[in-house]
Amino acid sequence: MSTTFIAEGELLTPREVVELSGVPMNAVKKALSQRVIAPRRRRPRVLLPAGAVGGLEILARTKVPLPADKKRKLVTWASRTPASGEELKLDDVLFVKIDEAFTDLMAEVRRYVELRNDLIVSDPDIGGGEPVIKGSRVPVRSLATQIELGESREVLREDYPHLPEAAFDIAPIWARANPRPGRPRKP
Repeated sequence: MSTTFIAEGELLTPREVVELSGVPMNAVKKALSQRVIAPRRRRPRVLLPAGAVGGLEILARTKVPLPADKKRKLVTWASRTPASGEELKLDDVLFVKIDEAFTDLMAEVRRYVELRNDLIVSDPDIGGGEPVIKGSRVPVRSLATQIELGESREVLREDYPHLPEAAFDIAPIWARANPRPGRPRKP
């Protein structure tokens, strides 16, 4: 039995995949170079299918070196979000079984994609196109900075009563995955 968590066309940046999966960027780059993941090119960016997060996470947990064709098979299978307990037979002795941690991860990816699409907008008429929380002028990166510096939810809710609760959850993840372009600012 399979449960589809993520729409087929949902795409993530490689940095979003790293943030959500916990897999290092080198592993994502290696998967791309071995053609384990099929990238979608949207000039000037390379985007990855959201379902690939689960496959990369499984590959990271697999302690057995696999050839590229087996990795592709595993990532393709994991991308359709199999149910907990479902198994994939890679060869006569190697099986991959989906556990609850995988299904939790994919639910988290789905939630991130939904919140990103619903809450983060970029409009040239608002803040010069800086991504903001929908329906406000609050820049996502500014909100994320406050959260990462330890500002409490209660204080943030007082400062931004018009923001949905989910904005406080997605802002730090999105900001880490989408750093400000250009050189870092001097401290």
